[in-house]
Amino acid sequence: VDALLHFSALDRDIIMTERNAADKAKLRQLRTMMMNQPLTEEGKIRQKHMLEIFKGEGAPVMKSLGLLLTTARALFRLLDVEDTRSVDVDEYIYGLFHLKGNAATIHMATLTYQSKRVLFMVQRLSALIEDDVMPQLLRTTKDAI
Repeated sequence: VDALLHFSALDRDIIMTERNAADKAKLRQLRTMMMNQPLTEEGKIRQKHMLEIFKGEGAPVMKSLGLLLTTARALFRLLDVEDTRSVDVDEYIYGLFHLKGNAATIHMATLTYQSKRVLFMVQRLSALIEDDVMPQLLRTTKDAI
């Protein structure tokens, strides 16, 4: 019985490895499609170009991966921390790969990207305070003295 369970686990591992290899090949196809689009100066893909791919030549690939357009859009918004409507292609593909994982992985990715977004907003607020508020406070303090 133990040997049978062991072989069953090995078969499951082999099947998962084969699926992962097939998924990675499909994701490489998507990456190539994205890299053939006009990219920003930072090498990022714009949301409109990504959507064109997923509605056109990338649609069958997304379907074979079991990913919906709504999921792809949600991941894009999640990764677009700076609200530029563009994301790094490799980071996006990496995110799609992890969406193929279990629910805990997806939740962890969501928390990670939400944390990045909050950190970006705090940094922007800090820069605003340093650039605008602090000089005014210094002037006000000097005038009061």
